[in-house]
Amino acid sequence: MDALRTGDQGLFGPSSVTWQMHGDPMMWVAGIRALYLQALHPRAVRGVLQNSDFRRDAWGRLMRTANFVGTATYGTTEAAEQAGARVRKIHTLLKATDPDTGERYRIDEPELLLWVHCAEIDSYLHVLRRSGFPLTDAHADRYIDEHRVS
Repeated sequence: MDALRTGDQGLFGPSSVTWQMHGDPMMWVAGIRALYLQALHPRAVRGVLQNSDFRRDAWGRLMRTANFVGTATYGTTEAAEQAGARVRKIHTLLKATDPDTGERYRIDEPELLLWVHCAEIDSYLHVLRRSGFPLTDAHADRYIDEHRVS
Protein backbone atom coordinates (compact mmCIF):
# COMPACT_ATOMS: atom_id res chain seq x y z
CA MET A 1 0.00 0.00 0.00
CA ASP A 2 2.10 2.83 -1.33
CA ALA A 3 -0.40 5.40 -0.11
CA LEU A 4 0.25 4.47 3.52
CA ARG A 5 4.02 4.33 3.06
CA THR A 6 4.34 7.72 1.31
CA GLY A 7 1.65 9.69 3.12
CA ASP A 8 -0.19 10.25 -0.18
CA GLN A 9 -3.55 8.63 0.47
CA GLY A 10 -4.38 8.41 -3.21
CA LEU A 11 -7.79 8.91 -4.69
CA PHE A 12 -9.70 7.52 -1.71
CA GLY A 13 -7.70 7.09 1.50
CA PRO A 14 -7.98 4.66 4.40
CA SER A 15 -11.17 6.20 5.80
CA SER A 16 -13.03 5.68 2.52
CA VAL A 17 -15.70 3.07 1.97
CA THR A 18 -13.73 2.10 -1.13
CA TRP A 19 -10.69 1.04 0.91
CA GLN A 20 -12.90 -0.97 3.24
CA MET A 21 -14.88 -2.74 0.51
CA HIS A 22 -12.08 -3.40 -1.94
CA GLY A 23 -10.10 -5.33 0.65
CA ASP A 24 -12.82 -7.94 1.02
CA PRO A 25 -12.21 -11.30 -0.73
CA MET A 26 -15.74 -11.22 -2.20
CA MET A 27 -14.49 -8.51 -4.54
CA TRP A 28 -13.22 -11.35 -6.76
CA VAL A 29 -16.79 -12.62 -7.15
CA ALA A 30 -18.00 -9.05 -7.64
CA GLY A 31 -15.43 -8.55 -10.39
CA ILE A 32 -16.68 -11.61 -12.25
CA ARG A 33 -20.27 -10.38 -11.90
CA ALA A 34 -19.17 -7.01 -13.31
CA LEU A 35 -17.68 -8.71 -16.37
CA TYR A 36 -20.92 -10.57 -17.03
CA LEU A 37 -23.00 -7.43 -16.56
CA GLN A 38 -20.70 -5.42 -18.84
CA ALA A 39 -21.07 -8.11 -21.51
CA LEU A 40 -24.81 -7.43 -21.68
CA HIS A 41 -24.04 -4.24 -23.60
CA PRO A 42 -23.66 -5.26 -27.26
CA ARG A 43 -20.98 -2.68 -28.04
CA ALA A 44 -19.00 -3.52 -24.91
CA VAL A 45 -19.01 -7.25 -25.58
CA ARG A 46 -18.02 -6.70 -29.22
CA GLY A 47 -15.14 -4.53 -28.08
CA VAL A 48 -13.91 -7.31 -25.81
CA LEU A 49 -14.44 -10.09 -28.34
CA GLN A 50 -12.68 -8.19 -31.12
CA ASN A 51 -9.78 -6.74 -29.11
CA SER A 52 -9.04 -8.84 -26.03
CA ASP A 53 -6.86 -11.88 -25.46
CA PHE A 54 -9.20 -13.17 -22.75
CA ARG A 55 -9.83 -16.45 -24.60
CA ARG A 56 -6.12 -17.33 -24.55
CA ASP A 57 -5.29 -15.69 -21.25
CA ALA A 58 -8.44 -15.34 -19.14
CA TRP A 59 -6.52 -15.46 -15.85
CA GLY A 60 -3.97 -12.90 -17.03
CA ARG A 61 -6.74 -10.60 -18.21
CA LEU A 62 -8.50 -10.88 -14.85
CA MET A 63 -5.26 -10.22 -12.97
CA ARG A 64 -4.47 -7.13 -15.06
CA THR A 65 -7.91 -5.75 -14.26
CA ALA A 66 -7.50 -6.60 -10.56
CA ASN A 67 -4.09 -4.90 -10.51
CA PHE A 68 -5.61 -1.79 -12.05
CA VAL A 69 -8.43 -1.72 -9.46
CA GLY A 70 -5.87 -2.27 -6.68
CA THR A 71 -3.66 0.56 -7.90
CA ALA A 72 -6.60 2.92 -8.36
CA THR A 73 -7.85 2.02 -4.87
CA TYR A 74 -4.70 1.82 -2.76
CA GLY A 75 -1.98 3.48 -4.81
CA THR A 76 -0.70 7.00 -4.54
CA THR A 77 -2.50 9.67 -6.52
CA GLU A 78 0.30 9.61 -9.07
CA ALA A 79 0.20 5.81 -9.42
CA ALA A 80 -3.59 5.82 -9.80
CA GLU A 81 -3.47 8.59 -12.39
CA GLN A 82 -0.71 6.80 -14.33
CA ALA A 83 -2.68 3.54 -14.30
CA GLY A 84 -5.76 5.37 -15.56
CA ALA A 85 -3.75 7.10 -18.29
CA ARG A 86 -2.36 3.72 -19.46
CA VAL A 87 -5.84 2.20 -19.68
CA ARG A 88 -7.25 5.27 -21.47
CA LYS A 89 -4.37 5.23 -23.95
CA ILE A 90 -4.94 1.58 -24.79
CA HIS A 91 -8.67 2.14 -25.24
CA THR A 92 -8.19 5.17 -27.52
CA LEU A 93 -6.40 2.90 -30.00
CA LEU A 94 -9.10 0.22 -30.14
CA LYS A 95 -12.15 -0.02 -32.35
CA ALA A 96 -14.82 -2.62 -32.92
CA THR A 97 -17.21 -3.40 -35.75
CA ASP A 98 -20.93 -3.97 -35.45
CA PRO A 99 -21.48 -7.20 -37.42
CA ASP A 100 -25.06 -6.26 -38.31
CA THR A 101 -24.40 -2.77 -39.69
CA GLY A 102 -20.68 -2.79 -40.43
CA GLU A 103 -20.29 0.37 -38.34
CA ARG A 104 -16.81 0.87 -36.86
CA TYR A 105 -16.77 2.53 -33.48
CA ARG A 106 -14.27 3.48 -30.84
CA ILE A 107 -14.47 1.50 -27.65
CA ASP A 108 -13.71 4.59 -25.59
CA GLU A 109 -17.09 6.19 -26.33
CA PRO A 110 -18.20 8.05 -23.18
CA GLU A 111 -21.52 6.20 -22.96
CA LEU A 112 -19.76 2.84 -23.24
CA LEU A 113 -17.17 3.74 -20.59
CA LEU A 114 -19.98 4.91 -18.30
CA TRP A 115 -21.76 1.54 -18.74
CA VAL A 116 -18.58 -0.36 -17.86
CA HIS A 117 -17.91 1.82 -14.81
CA CYS A 118 -21.48 1.63 -13.51
CA ALA A 119 -21.55 -2.16 -14.02
CA GLU A 120 -18.44 -2.42 -11.84
CA ILE A 121 -19.74 -0.18 -9.07
CA ASP A 122 -23.15 -1.87 -9.04
CA SER A 123 -21.54 -5.32 -8.96
CA TYR A 124 -19.16 -4.44 -6.14
CA LEU A 125 -22.01 -3.07 -4.03
CA HIS A 126 -24.46 -5.84 -4.85
CA VAL A 127 -22.13 -8.77 -4.19
CA LEU A 128 -20.62 -7.38 -1.01
CA ARG A 129 -24.03 -6.55 0.43
CA ARG A 130 -25.37 -10.02 -0.43
CA SER A 131 -22.31 -11.67 1.08
CA GLY A 132 -22.93 -10.04 4.45
CA PHE A 133 -20.34 -7.26 4.27
CA PRO A 134 -21.48 -4.63 6.82
CA LEU A 135 -22.64 -1.85 4.53
CA THR A 136 -25.36 0.62 5.48
CA ASP A 137 -27.33 2.61 2.93
CA ALA A 138 -25.27 5.65 3.90
CA HIS A 139 -22.05 3.71 3.23
CA ALA A 140 -23.39 2.56 -0.14
CA ASP A 141 -24.26 6.15 -1.06
CA ARG A 142 -20.81 7.29 0.04
CA TYR A 143 -19.18 4.55 -2.06
CA ILE A 144 -21.09 5.68 -5.15
CA ASP A 145 -20.15 9.27 -4.40
CA GLU A 146 -16.46 8.31 -4.09
CA HIS A 147 -16.62 6.78 -7.57
CA ARG A 148 -18.12 9.76 -9.32
CA VAL A 149 -14.57 11.04 -9.76
CA SER A 150 -12.58 7.83 -10.10
